[in-house]
Amino acid sequence: MNVFDNVGDFIFPIFVYECESNYQNSLRLRNLNDSKVFINNIPVFIQKLIDLKICNILIFGIPAKRDSFGASSFDKNGITQNAIKTIKSNFGSRVNIISDVCICQYNTSGHCGVCCYDGANNSNEPKKNTRILKIDNDKTLSILGKISLSLSESGTDFIAPSSMMDGQVFYLRRVLENNDYDGIKIMSYSSKHNSSLYTPFRSNNFFKSDFIDKSSYQNSFYNLSESFREVIMDIDEGADWVMIKPSLWYMDLVKMMKSYTDTPLVVQNVSGEYALVQAAADNKWLNKTEWSALSLMSMRRAGADKIISYFIFELLNKLLDK
Repeated sequence: MNVFDNVGDFIFPIFVYECESNYQNSLRLRNLNDSKVFINNIPVFIQKLIDLKICNILIFGIPAKRDSFGASSFDKNGITQNAIKTIKSNFGSRVNIISDVCICQYNTSGHCGVCCYDGANNSNEPKKNTRILKIDNDKTLSILGKISLSLSESGTDFIAPSSMMDGQVFYLRRVLENNDYDGIKIMSYSSKHNSSLYTPFRSNNFFKSDFIDKSSYQNSFYNLSESFREVIMDIDEGADWVMIKPSLWYMDLVKMMKSYTDTPLVVQNVSGEYALVQAAADNKWLNKTEWSALSLMSMRRAGADKIISYFIFELLNKLLDK
């Protein structure tokens, strides 16, 4: 089995920047740069992917401004919405667009849901904040519904809810059906684990990139049964594709899920996994091309039907001698 026999099994993540200065500043970090594009350069950027036969993209919008509720996430003229329109007007069905549905890139907290606080400051130390941060699941679902509708109106092929809110697939499936968007598919972040391996992504693309505790709504590394149940629930709620994230430390879960269901299984090879290999390659400790190719093949061998990875652009360029 050669994972590169069908490039259509790959999904390439891209970050579309609304502000050119933010885009240029991000490039100076020299990490994940192949995935970054300023909105005005979308046609040229997408053509390069098509030349490599990459037809599936996962879009994350990087807005110029953020607010407490992430209101620009469902603006009909938001960054992701405009990117989708540009891609579809230039390339039509040649590109399968999967659009991230979350508010963490658009708000000022960095959390995937609407934040609220519970409890009072009863500490003997007046300056110590003992309020407990909570996520309002239902308010978040309402916003995710608005985002999904605006993305569907713009022409996306898939929505990809990544907030890990309870019942998000069921809720969004009903929203799509009730608004005559039955043809829009759902790729759900079904088993998204709380992990430090997302740090490079956050450092490149977030207003607030320091530590954010998402353990109350993302899965625990230690609870395999919970991770399994989350995937099953999303299938029952109507997901077309389900996802496990990260990849390399979760191969046992991938293999387990693939033996249980025929629903297409996606694995996300996340930014931290990419950065570890890049750092080792920079120090000449390994051959990046060989390592990345073999790691992607191992994901397929474990049972992944589709693979989201930052390696794809550079790897295909080398394999095809572009």
